[in-house]
Amino acid sequence: MLKSIHDETEAEPPLADDDIDRPVEDPSRFSRGGRVVLQTILMLAVLGASYGVMNRLIDTQPERAARNFRPTAYTVESVIVDARSNRPQLRLFGEVQAARSVELRPLVNGEIVAVNPSLNAGSTVAQGDVLIEIDPFNYRGALAEARANLAQARATLVETEARITAERDQLTAAEMQLTLAESDLRRAESLVSSGTLTEKQVEDRRLIVSQREQAVSQRRNNQLIEEARREQQIANLDSLTWKVQQAERNLENTVLKSPFTGVVNATTAEVGRYVSSSDVVASIYDKEALEVRFTLTDAQYGRISVDADPLIGREIDVVWVVGLSSYRYTGRIDRIAAEIASTRGGVEVVARLDPASSEVQLRPGAFVEIDVPDRLYAESFRVPETALYDGSVVFVIEDGQLARREVEVAAFDGEDVIIVSGLSPGDAVMTTHLTQADNGVRVRGPLSGERQRPAAQVAGDG
Repeated sequence: MLKSIHDETEAEPPLADDDIDRPVEDPSRFSRGGRVVLQTILMLAVLGASYGVMNRLIDTQPERAARNFRPTAYTVESVIVDARSNRPQLRLFGEVQAARSVELRPLVNGEIVAVNPSLNAGSTVAQGDVLIEIDPFNYRGALAEARANLAQARATLVETEARITAERDQLTAAEMQLTLAESDLRRAESLVSSGTLTEKQVEDRRLIVSQREQAVSQRRNNQLIEEARREQQIANLDSLTWKVQQAERNLENTVLKSPFTGVVNATTAEVGRYVSSSDVVASIYDKEALEVRFTLTDAQYGRISVDADPLIGREIDVVWVVGLSSYRYTGRIDRIAAEIASTRGGVEVVARLDPASSEVQLRPGAFVEIDVPDRLYAESFRVPETALYDGSVVFVIEDGQLARREVEVAAFDGEDVIIVSGLSPGDAVMTTHLTQADNGVRVRGPLSGERQRPAAQVAGDG
């Protein structure tokens, strides 16, 4: 077969030169061009039909009316304000202290021989209870000796009084003898001129008078000496009497008693311990006399000091928070500290607490919260703090729109602020803190200008 093919090939006549230069026509080339033309025509027909359908839909759809622009209205809360007298409360902190406390020291030295079983820290002792006893042996001996010395001095005084009496009697007798001797001398002198008596006899009588005068002088001096001794003995008696009293008191002071009813704060008393007057054996405080100290800033003190109600005597509330429990007490400001508390930046105030205001016993050292009435602001407005912007701006709702008001804030009271100017009675103040708040912003809501806060929240009348 290969042969036949070869033969057929060889049988073909050779091509001429003109046939070689002319290109050979390819029949598939014309078929591809026809397909391209046909696809183009179909695509144009589809696009034309789609365009016509779109125009038909646009022409046949209903016309839409233009939407009206509505500004945004925010839902807010508000409160209608009224001018009232408001007294804010200052929330401060302070420490409870004992207004009456004492450190007990023994008044005499000695060994402790007995201690009250109730003398323990935290225990309560009554007024007059014996706390400790000191060995009284030496003090009993001192008292006996002082009494003996006093008795001896009294006996000496009696003896001196007897000598004074004897000297007084002897002085009287000596004065009588002197009087007689002087009379005898005068008679003798009158008889000398008549020759009845000689000069020698007169001189003898003069000598007797002189001796009697010396005797009277001696008795007078002895009497003065005895009277001086009596004065010394009386002074000695006073001294010995005081020593007896001192010995009696020292013996009494061997028993140390509680000066008032109170709570034992600390104790170091033990049987067998030797103590002196410089040793503190116990300290107690009066649980019925407690006070709290706190500090008012200069601004707070300045406001209250110009108030019609004085600071002294102002009632306060004290809260003691213990874990999850809170206990309330009442008190009254008693005094202002003697010096300014410069380290704490204010004025230190002391208030006396009412012990019967709570069943729970308050203890010194407790850290408590204190509510102190501030000054009274008459004709002022109370609004929630959320109504305040930038510290001095609020927004009032007028015809459903916000209006900016500059106000003067007098004080803060918890979650409220006290405003003294910038508002009028009946204004509806927005209490919602709105970020977009500004003049002309529209607001709505059931609370806008329709609700007034309860009187308990609006008025803080003092």
